[in-house]
Amino acid sequence: MKKIIYFFVLVVTFLPKSGFAQCTPPVPSCSGCVALTTGNQTLASGTYCITTAISNLTIPSGAVVCMSGGSLTNSNLNGGILIYNSGSLSNLNSNSGDIRVQGTLSNPSNTSFNNVRVIVENGGVLNMNSLDINSSLVVDGGTVNVTNLTRVNGSGSICMANMGQIHTQYFQNNSSNQTTAQSTKGCLSIAQPQDGQTFLNNPLTTSPDVLVCLPGTFTPSNLGSATVTTNCTGCANAMPVTYAYFRAQPLETGVRLEWQTTNELNHRFFIVERSYNALDFSPISGEVIDPFGTQNGRKEYRYTDLGALAETYYYRLKQVDADGTVAYSKILSVILGDQTTAVRVFPNPVANQLSVEFETAETGIIYIEVADLSGKQWLSQRGNKTGKSHSQTLQVQSLPKGFYLVTIRLGNQYFIRKVLK
Repeated sequence: MKKIIYFFVLVVTFLPKSGFAQCTPPVPSCSGCVALTTGNQTLASGTYCITTAISNLTIPSGAVVCMSGGSLTNSNLNGGILIYNSGSLSNLNSNSGDIRVQGTLSNPSNTSFNNVRVIVENGGVLNMNSLDINSSLVVDGGTVNVTNLTRVNGSGSICMANMGQIHTQYFQNNSSNQTTAQSTKGCLSIAQPQDGQTFLNNPLTTSPDVLVCLPGTFTPSNLGSATVTTNCTGCANAMPVTYAYFRAQPLETGVRLEWQTTNELNHRFFIVERSYNALDFSPISGEVIDPFGTQNGRKEYRYTDLGALAETYYYRLKQVDADGTVAYSKILSVILGDQTTAVRVFPNPVANQLSVEFETAETGIIYIEVADLSGKQWLSQRGNKTGKSHSQTLQVQSLPKGFYLVTIRLGNQYFIRKVLK
């Protein structure tokens, strides 16, 4: 058995003119976060987690707050990092720092993003009635939906990567900082591009990796070098491939890579590439053409790297269009190592109840998934580890008989156990 730890690494292929050297800085780990149970305090440097109601909190530089449920109200972000997965957010004074959206955040009341960098990450969704960008908006594989007007002001800037999408009714660019995108592309969809509510006082971009989707034939001026698709009903129609996910599934031997697409435009095939240093990649697959399966118009692909041993590996997908154009997915890092005895899963074989016990110093949100050997997920459960010892119970009496892989994630740590039902 093996321990799997994986996280996302960003490939820097373009240095935007927006004032930061890469689209997305590395994601801080929430592993070992200290559970916050009271507000009315200014945090010290460190990592904290919120799963209950907290108010009157000040997050200074050096502090990371991971929000997975609960609520945060009447608080101040003063140079720190707020990682949002779920919960209620309101009355946040965003003075400086980063807000990283990893779940779905919709119209946080009395909260503005005037002076902070907002990063909408892979799988994250930011829904807003209107959005003023006075600092930095990074859309790295995530989606931003704006009901009315998106406006880039003053020193504001936008950087997109990994097929990130912005959908807005109207768009205004009053900033001299141009919108950028890395070679993994990003898309801006404008529902009403006509003059009036939509105008660009400055050129939008010098990068053809910025894709602009317009509903008709009218094209606003000052789009710069953007790749424009007219008669376009949404970003999915402008991008060669739209990924729903790209992830690793641990196996007893090797690593199975899984990805799902929601759109394929003039797409020919994928090639899976692997690296030992995240810089030099080599192909490990042939042309992956046929999906493993199709469900509701989404195509699912799989590839198993049987050569993965106890090493650190980096994977990416090379996507090739019909005209030979190449685009790359985000990079997935996988660390394989010996399993520890810190996690026990019993009884094995199991009949009705499966217990999971931890004896580790790390605290934070625990995610447990039970999947069969084909990768089909049967159960999922979340918990909050606040001390060294922790236990959870899963009801498995309804599972068919057979072998299952139990994946337990705590921060960036993955523990894998095989059980028999």
